[in-house]
Amino acid sequence: MKKILIGACLISLAGCANSPDAYFANAVPGCKTATTTVNNQPITTRFCIRAIAFQPSQYRVSVNDQAVFTGTDYQRVAFEKTVKEGSVSGGCNELVIIQESRTQKPLPLKELPADLVAGCRITADASGNSQAFSKDAACDKVFYTGLLPMLGQVVPVEVARQCTVKLGQQTAFEERFNF
Repeated sequence: MKKILIGACLISLAGCANSPDAYFANAVPGCKTATTTVNNQPITTRFCIRAIAFQPSQYRVSVNDQAVFTGTDYQRVAFEKTVKEGSVSGGCNELVIIQESRTQKPLPLKELPADLVAGCRITADASGNSQAFSKDAACDKVFYTGLLPMLGQVVPVEVARQCTVKLGQQTAFEERFNF
């Protein structure tokens, strides 16, 4: 019987791992953990992202060892779940910079469509070049239509993910994952 169990463990790494996050042990950009106090209770949030080339990134989020989200970023990462500590919500926004295709330098802000700049709240550095911005739900509404006429000349590049988890109205986790 022991030999069968050991054989099954060798075949199924996920089923015999020491931790549900074992799949993310060597993940890039990795796992981050934060502990805070909510309603006089310690809350430990673990947020893991595993980027895979040419595929959606994989996510695992837990609050006090209770899974609250497991999935991909095929669609926007956003979740709501009730756990024993209360209502948990959260998600991630991409941090994007728009670069010139041939130079790979940030595009001057004045060359971007005004509706894209306003809808995505894109700002400029001291030299007038566009800076990284949060591609949130409001930005999504203008992002693709604003960039469509410029594709080929510019390329949007994801530089990071800004992820947040709230328990009720209180932020329990807020971290940036650099890509």
